[in-house]
Amino acid sequence: MRDPESAARASLLRSLAIYGAFLVADILVIAWVLTEGIQGAAYVTTTIVGVVGLLLLYQVVQHVRDLRASLAESEGAVTRKWKNSDLIIAWDSYYIRVDRVVFRIKPEQYLDVREESYVKVVHFPNTLNVVSVHELRPPSP
Repeated sequence: MRDPESAARASLLRSLAIYGAFLVADILVIAWVLTEGIQGAAYVTTTIVGVVGLLLLYQVVQHVRDLRASLAESEGAVTRKWKNSDLIIAWDSYYIRVDRVVFRIKPEQYLDVREESYVKVVHFPNTLNVVSVHELRPPSP
């Protein structure tokens, strides 16, 4: 079994490939609309596709920055823990909030973490993709 950091970096690379492919498709759509000439509803299409392209570009930049960055650690109390269905009912995602930062974690990590427990989250600094979660003893007041 691979160590958690290499598995997380592989997952980050997969996500980068997916966001990058969507960004290329977005750019191709905009280029096609511009070469055909903007008329009527094409203004709306170009605006919507352009905004989506900017969001995709932001994700691509964040993923590239994380591939070059070293891991970050955040410590604090888990103030909230919840699960949410992404894409309506396609699959469940699991989240914890440590202080004021929301992290998406794996299902097995979700089962291990208790609400109000003090944890250290090892993650990438820009995308906040979690590598591991460790329960710690809270600091003395």
